[in-house]
Amino acid sequence: MRLSEATTETPAGGTTTATPNAGSPIPQPSEQPVAEPQTGAGGAAVESSADSVTASVAREAEDADGSGEPAGARGAEAASGEETPPEFVEVAVDSAPRGSRPAESETPRSHDERPVSRRAKKLIELTRPAGANSKRVAEKIARKAVGRIVTDNSPSTQPIPIIAALKGTPYQAPVATVVKTEEEARMILDLAVDIGAIMLRAGAGSADVEVSVIATCTSLGLLDVEVDLTSNSLTVHYANPDGTFMTVMRVNREESIHFAKLASVHTLVSDMADGKIDYLEARERIDAIRRQRRPYGETFVTVAWGLLAGCFVLLLGGGYIASFLGFIMAIVNDRFGALLGRTGMPPFFTIAAQSMFTTLVAMTAWTFDLIAGPQYLVASGIVLLLPTLGLFSAVQDSLTKFPLTAASRTVEVFMSMAGIVSGIALGLRVGMLIGLSPIEIVVESGGVEALSTIISLIAASIVAACGSIGNQAARRIILPAAGVGLIGFFALTGLGVIGLGTIITSLIAATVVGFLCRPIALWRGAPAIVMLIPAIFPLLQGLSIFSAVYEIVQPQDAVPLSAGLSSLFTAVTANAALAVGAVLGNFLARPLGMHKRRSEPPVDPAPAA
Repeated sequence: MRLSEATTETPAGGTTTATPNAGSPIPQPSEQPVAEPQTGAGGAAVESSADSVTASVAREAEDADGSGEPAGARGAEAASGEETPPEFVEVAVDSAPRGSRPAESETPRSHDERPVSRRAKKLIELTRPAGANSKRVAEKIARKAVGRIVTDNSPSTQPIPIIAALKGTPYQAPVATVVKTEEEARMILDLAVDIGAIMLRAGAGSADVEVSVIATCTSLGLLDVEVDLTSNSLTVHYANPDGTFMTVMRVNREESIHFAKLASVHTLVSDMADGKIDYLEARERIDAIRRQRRPYGETFVTVAWGLLAGCFVLLLGGGYIASFLGFIMAIVNDRFGALLGRTGMPPFFTIAAQSMFTTLVAMTAWTFDLIAGPQYLVASGIVLLLPTLGLFSAVQDSLTKFPLTAASRTVEVFMSMAGIVSGIALGLRVGMLIGLSPIEIVVESGGVEALSTIISLIAASIVAACGSIGNQAARRIILPAAGVGLIGFFALTGLGVIGLGTIITSLIAATVVGFLCRPIALWRGAPAIVMLIPAIFPLLQGLSIFSAVYEIVQPQDAVPLSAGLSSLFTAVTANAALAVGAVLGNFLARPLGMHKRRSEPPVDPAPAA
């Protein structure tokens, strides 16, 4: 340790050197002392003030000393001339007359002879305000506080911090300790709403969008944010410590399903929450995600939808000719719907036209004796038109306290179902008017008991895999989704064999699917919805909807209207039970899909001004 010396002239013209002795206290000067900066073990200056060190650091310094006295008190003792540790060296001007100090005190002690204790090194390191150690301690304390907020289950009458919304989610956001400037806060808000807008457009649910926006803001240092979310808009509010209010909003005017993009956004938010990337890298990645191309071309997706319809016919018990017709019908229907969509026609009329076309194709094949069961062909076409994603999102929003978005999505689902029912009824009437043979077979709901086990299981796997391709999921999701869909269909068939009702069977089978999808999807680097929607396709009740509509359009003397309406309500409820079970299974699997928190502190993610 370097020793500093101070000299002063004596009345006789000489000088006196004052050097503290290691074995005795520093003498008390009679005049104002002039102290040089104290130095630590490595020669770096240590400030006597600890303004930038938190109270917890001071307490740790007391514990390290073992004496129960704060570091500031020991510094005060050193300044007053009382007992001073050997690592704190202070040299003052000596104003005493020559000869009043013993001769041995004028001989300075060398640096090598002054030992530095381990306790001194620790105290110097703890009291260093600009070092990395104090920053790590502060961030550790902040993360512990956030952990207590997130894991606290007791009710509170105070406003709940926004970080509590991340409880049970894959994102465990660290807290940046640096207060953001207005410009930095604006940049972080822009990034957060861009992420939310991309997720809304790609088909994410409201709960997933909200937690992603919150995780983005909190991991980059904005804790006092509020998120306002509707079915087609996202607004984020933030108030700076100086009282400046900022609001950023994005509007989503149309939806374009892109599950691969959802998986990329999920990986980005997870990396930010883990502290692996900073703002600049996150901005570059979100710009690249916005330009991300679809993993499959339009023609390939159309063929996948056709293969899904063909395999669904086999899954329900139809023949191979009906399966081939379903394949061709689905391809034509998909191109027909795309053509109508380009004209700006509302979705209700597009779905009704597609449903009518499907019904007419089935009646035509039935008239020319090409197929033995036209109901299976109609059911396969209905599955492609069912608002599976919208139904799941509506149920999820209603169960996760998003009543406004749930009501909006429910209206959309109701209009889609109304379009399907109207199209089927119109197709049956038009077919009879042009001389096609009416469908006289009234099928029972869920007639899967007659299927061969091997054919049905293979068909269920292909249906789930084609659902992944149709929703533009990443390639790494296809095989896991096919496996989960196979397990779900096996559970559905087994529960139907033992005699459980359609609604209970659908609920339990979907719960199994939801329970498996969450941990597997997170393991594959994607949100649960990316795997859950394709895995539900083999469980959809398209045959029940056709059976109910067929009963409604029958003459009153053959089948009462009340019976048809009751069957339709049961069919719609069974499909809603699939969504409820999927949400329940996703909730039950939360402990299995928790994202592991990093043990080391994150890098400060403050954006560059």
